[in-house]
Amino acid sequence: MQTSGLHRYSMAVAALTLLVVITGAVVTSSQRETPVSSTPEQQIHLWMAAAVSLLTIGLAFRLSRVADHPWFGKLGWSALGLVIVQAAIGILAPSAAAVHAVLAQVFFGLTVAIAVLTSTEWSGKPELIDDQMRPPMPMLADITLALVLVQIMLGAAVRHKLLGAISHIGFAIIVALVALLLGMCVLHQAPQHRRLRPAAVHLLVIVGVQVFLGFGAFILELMMAETALAVVIVTAAHVTTAALVLGSTVLLDLEIHRYMKAGLPQREAARPTVAN
Repeated sequence: MQTSGLHRYSMAVAALTLLVVITGAVVTSSQRETPVSSTPEQQIHLWMAAAVSLLTIGLAFRLSRVADHPWFGKLGWSALGLVIVQAAIGILAPSAAAVHAVLAQVFFGLTVAIAVLTSTEWSGKPELIDDQMRPPMPMLADITLALVLVQIMLGAAVRHKLLGAISHIGFAIIVALVALLLGMCVLHQAPQHRRLRPAAVHLLVIVGVQVFLGFGAFILELMMAETALAVVIVTAAHVTTAALVLGSTVLLDLEIHRYMKAGLPQREAARPTVAN
C-alpha cells in the first residue's frame, strides 16, 4: 500500500486544522462582543477554515481510493461530514459557538487518527507487547480518550460562559491523573518500544504543560480583564495544548490497540520490543 503521499497530505490537514483551532481561540478570547467576520482575526480564522474544508474534500476522495483499506473511505467521508456540520453551526447558529469549538477539536483528533493510520509504520508488521494490565491497557486508553473529550466540552462551556470554571478545573485533575497512569503504565510495560514509549512520553509532557497553562489562565482571569493581552495569549495557548492533548491521546490509544495484546503466546511475548 503506497500511502506516503496520503500521509503527508493528512498531516498537512491536521496542521492547518490546529491553526484554525488557535485562531478560533484568539477570536473567542479577544473579540467576545464583536460580530462575526468583522475583525482581521475573524477573517483569518474564516479563510483558514475554508482552506481546511477544501483540503478535507480532497482528503475524503483520496482516502476512498485506497483499495487495500476500504474503510479508509468511511474515515474520509466522516471527516468531510464533520466539517460540513461544523461550518453550518459556525455560520447559521452563532449562539452554538461552544458546540462549534468542540467539533473543531474533535475534527483535529480525527485528522490525527487519519495521519497515524496512513503512515508507513502502521502498514508494517507490528512487534507485539504482552499486555499484563488488568483491566487491559486498551480499555484504559479508551477511558482516557473519553475523559479528554469530556474535558474539552467542559472547557468550551467555560470559555463561552455556559459553565463555571470550578467544575472544569476539578475534572482537569481527574483527567491529568488518569493520563499520568496511562503513560506510566505504558512506560513500565514497554520501556524500549520505539512507538509506544515516545507516544507515552509525549502525552505526559503535553498534559503537564496543559495543567500549567490551565491554572495560569484561571489566575490571570482573576487578576485582569478577559480581553487583556496576557489573558488572550495564555487562553489561546491553553486551547492549543488541549487540542494537542487530544491528538496525543488519540495517537497513544491507536498505538496501544495495535501493539499491546493480552495473553500472547510465550514465544510472541519474548520477542524484542522493537516496532517497525
